[in-house]
Amino acid sequence: MSFGGHVNDMINRVKQNAALKNARRNKFKGGNDYAKTKNIKTAYSFPKFSKDELEIFKLKVQNEVKKEKIKQLKILVFVTVLVIVFLLFIFY
Repeated sequence: MSFGGHVNDMINRVKQNAALKNARRNKFKGGNDYAKTKNIKTAYSFPKFSKDELEIFKLKVQNEVKKEKIKQLKILVFVTVLVIVFLLFIFY
């Protein structure tokens, strides 16, 4: 019985995957540059909100999301009605 090189190919792939695994090991064991950078200031500083401002901001965002959902629902209903009217026009 001949395997036609399939087994040899499988063995080579296992060896290649093992080599890749060893090469990536340093990345997760602290050999990367980001493991040593703790005190880097980002380019953007996040604003500080008081509790009142935070509540106002949350309500504003919630209202915007609610308006967007209503807008999407209106569009969905309009398109659905349009498709139904179109199908009725075609088949009757």
